[in-house]
Amino acid sequence: MSETGRYLGVNMEKIKKVMDLVIPLADYPHIPYWGTLKEAIVQLNVAYETGHHTILVFDEAYKLVGMLLQQDILRGLEPEFAQHYEEGVPIAWDNLFKSGSEARLSRPIKEFMSGVTAKLDAEDSILKASHIMLKNNASLLPVMDGDKLIGVIRMGDLFHEITNAVLSL
Repeated sequence: MSETGRYLGVNMEKIKKVMDLVIPLADYPHIPYWGTLKEAIVQLNVAYETGHHTILVFDEAYKLVGMLLQQDILRGLEPEFAQHYEEGVPIAWDNLFKSGSEARLSRPIKEFMSGVTAKLDAEDSILKASHIMLKNNASLLPVMDGDKLIGVIRMGDLFHEITNAVLSL
């Protein structure tokens, strides 16, 4: 048993690999970087029922260039003047959405997306994946099989797997 496994009191043979928890690309919402904020909102609202809260962003060559998180979308909806107020927008939400919302919704998501902070290998252990997610403050990371992106893994799925392993001791 490795030192990490010994420290956590977990039998490493029972611990799954990232590949066991990967969500395939075809099952995850994604959009090209030139897509609009409105298109991203529609796609994420449809995907909400499946528990997906992030959109993967690709370039022309279908290379992952970023991710659009819920907070990125909300930041894109917020008027620029409101970003200077510590307490938030000092006007009613009705006025916020009436004033300039079409212009904000038509902006490309490349202006709001977050970069990819780290990637995981399909053969990594879920303990390593958890460590990398915590280190990078990421709730979702891309999973690679060599040079090929095969899907993503979510912190919630890792949490469920690791805590069930710990509780089964």
